Amino acid sequence: MFEKTISEQTVKFKSTPKKDEFAKVLRKNINRYFEENNISRHANGEMWFKMAFSVVAWISVYSLIMSDILSPYPYLLIPAFSLLGFTSVFIAFAIVHDAVHNAISSKRWVNRFYARFFDFVGGNSYLLRQMHGEHHKWVNIHGIDVTLETHGLFRFTPHEPWKPIHRYQSYYIPILYALGQLHWVMFKDFKWFIGEAHIGNRKDIKHPFIEYVVLIVSKIVFYTVTLVLPMIYLSVSWWFVLICWMSIHLLSGFAFVVVFQCTHIYNGTTYPMPDGEGNIENNYALHVLNTTADFSRKSRIGSWLMGGINIHVVHHMFPNICHVHYPALTEILIKTANEFGIEYQENVKFKEAWKAHWDMIAHLSKPDSTVLEYNKGNDLSVAAA
Repeated sequence: MFEKTISEQTVKFKSTPKKDEFAKVLRKNINRYFEENNISRHANGEMWFKMAFSVVAWISVYSLIMSDILSPYPYLLIPAFSLLGFTSVFIAFAIVHDAVHNAISSKRWVNRFYARFFDFVGGNSYLLRQMHGEHHKWVNIHGIDVTLETHGLFRFTPHEPWKPIHRYQSYYIPILYALGQLHWVMFKDFKWFIGEAHIGNRKDIKHPFIEYVVLIVSKIVFYTVTLVLPMIYLSVSWWFVLICWMSIHLLSGFAFVVVFQCTHIYNGTTYPMPDGEGNIENNYALHVLNTTADFSRKSRIGSWLMGGINIHVVHHMFPNICHVHYPALTEILIKTANEFGIEYQENVKFKEAWKAHWDMIAHLSKPDSTVLEYNKGNDLSVAAA
């Protein structure tokens, strides 16, 4: 839990006709794009190929490991397990993220089926759907954006009480980022199922019994496939397999965390807080533009590998649209924002996004750090005055 939470408060976005006009025009322009091009908002051929490729990649790497041909060369076995971790993250990026947003298909069961791939690679799709959905609703709002919740280990928001340990977070955060995926598959899902009764702005949550069953069964399957079977069948000692298993999660886990963090925690973001009545002084579209930045948007390879998560602004505004459409939709977003005099935030290259993220981490390590709650350049009520 946050040391200080506003989860007891009902938070809502407060808009104005001028602000709503931007959101209305943007949605109209997005709808026109699909109508004029006569294309679906869901998965196309490119998406289905990527989904198949990610699964084949995982099976291929796992088969290579279990063939035992690498066991005489331990220095190759560790990279192979690490590559298995990257293929798992690729499945999360390429399939699961779209599936939990119902963006793969118009059929609910299809999205639920593909979301379950997350259970197979060590996560929990039900909990991801709940937590990620709440993150989408309350981006960068301290107390209810679950991605800011760190139990005091990090300071990701200026509203989080400062602790002396935060002075050194620039040094220890990379290590904890690398351990993030390991923590997820071992502890995080159990913690949120058993130890927490809130997710975001939702209180006293009761999880369906079947999801507890899925949690236990899927974890058993994951540990059996990735740890127990290699211990049994590979011609190396059990402790070396354990080291290899940990390597599944370290580098890929670091990459997984960084890709998401660079989109919201960066030099230039804002951290809005509700007023006494629970109001956020923006509509959701402008809130996203204030708290979210894209990076490496024009890198076709990067965007393909990251499942479009680097093209994050339009994703938050239209999460039910498949990520293969994001490059074209972002051009529409930029054009519409320019027409209204609204700032669109972007880091052209990953190194710029990484620096912006690290600058904010360093800034928040200071006890007297402050960050804007709103980007005044995106305040249409001011622009209209």
